[in-house]
Amino acid sequence: MSGPIVRNYKGGSIVYFEKDKAEDIFVLQKGRVVLTYTNINGVELKEDVKLGEFFGVKSAIGRYPREETAQVIGAATVLVFKVPEFERFVSDKTHLIIKMLKVFSSQLRQVHRQVREILGQGEAKNPAFELMNVAEVFYKNGNYEHAAYAFEQYLKHYPDGQYIDRAKQLVDLAHRKTPFPLTIQELVYKPEPGAQAGKLQEMLKTMAVTKDNHGIAVDPNSILSLYDKASTLMNAGKYPEAIETFRMVSERTDTVTQEEEQFVESSVFYMGKSSFKAGDYPSAITHFSNFIKKYPKGLLLKENLYHLALATDSSGDKEKAKQLYQKVTQMPPLDDSISEDAKQKLKGSK
Repeated sequence: MSGPIVRNYKGGSIVYFEKDKAEDIFVLQKGRVVLTYTNINGVELKEDVKLGEFFGVKSAIGRYPREETAQVIGAATVLVFKVPEFERFVSDKTHLIIKMLKVFSSQLRQVHRQVREILGQGEAKNPAFELMNVAEVFYKNGNYEHAAYAFEQYLKHYPDGQYIDRAKQLVDLAHRKTPFPLTIQELVYKPEPGAQAGKLQEMLKTMAVTKDNHGIAVDPNSILSLYDKASTLMNAGKYPEAIETFRMVSERTDTVTQEEEQFVESSVFYMGKSSFKAGDYPSAITHFSNFIKKYPKGLLLKENLYHLALATDSSGDKEKAKQLYQKVTQMPPLDDSISEDAKQKLKGSK
């Protein structure tokens, strides 16, 4: 059975251009590769591929043209997989791959975590999302058995996870060997407060500048650091401080990656949630209303609308709250936990 080949590039070389036909999947073994792409606002962005990181996965597996240009800076060595080789590679390592893939920032690319660990590049940030992602990669490629196993592991380890309804739906279909449903929305990474806190936050408390798990200096005023700080404050019940820190994130205009853009967007919602937890319902309503105005198609729109209904309910406007709960139940997906919670609120208001 053939395997990946090693390819060496000189500085300035192009691994592939945007819109090229996508056939190969690459992993950076040595050197530096930069991806250049245009975001939905028409702004050109650049992103470094980290050592041990796969790139070109999404377009190759999806069999559509490249969404970015990959250029070598200096010199680089990459491993090159054909799609069947890559699929065999991951399928042979079911237990490892569950821990090995994640989607990175703007390109939602699958990344090989085991290679990163071998190269000393550290841990993945969101294992729950990675697990769902790899399950769906197996599913979309017709590997029903491995997909079902991965979904079951998600249900086992994350019974209260934000993808629980999706996992229950897909594991049932995978067991029945039903092709991946074309009507289901694409899996989207949703950052949660505290998801990046942990050890990094503890270090930031004692150092003005520290290092992340890749050994790179971390700016305590970066979007990620401030978002983590705000999340930690909120989880600790320090709501005024959390609101102010989330506000600092929400006002940032220097985002580079899609992940940072999502943190900025999410901060508006969590300002409202912190106000709600503090019992300041008028402020919560203001923040939740601002979120709807600023991000009418935001990832947290449904959850935001539900919390707006809760805050309106708590402020005493029962009739308007009922209307908002009703709107929540009509937003897709119609059978998720948020819809169920809204239905229960409607029943209780009768």
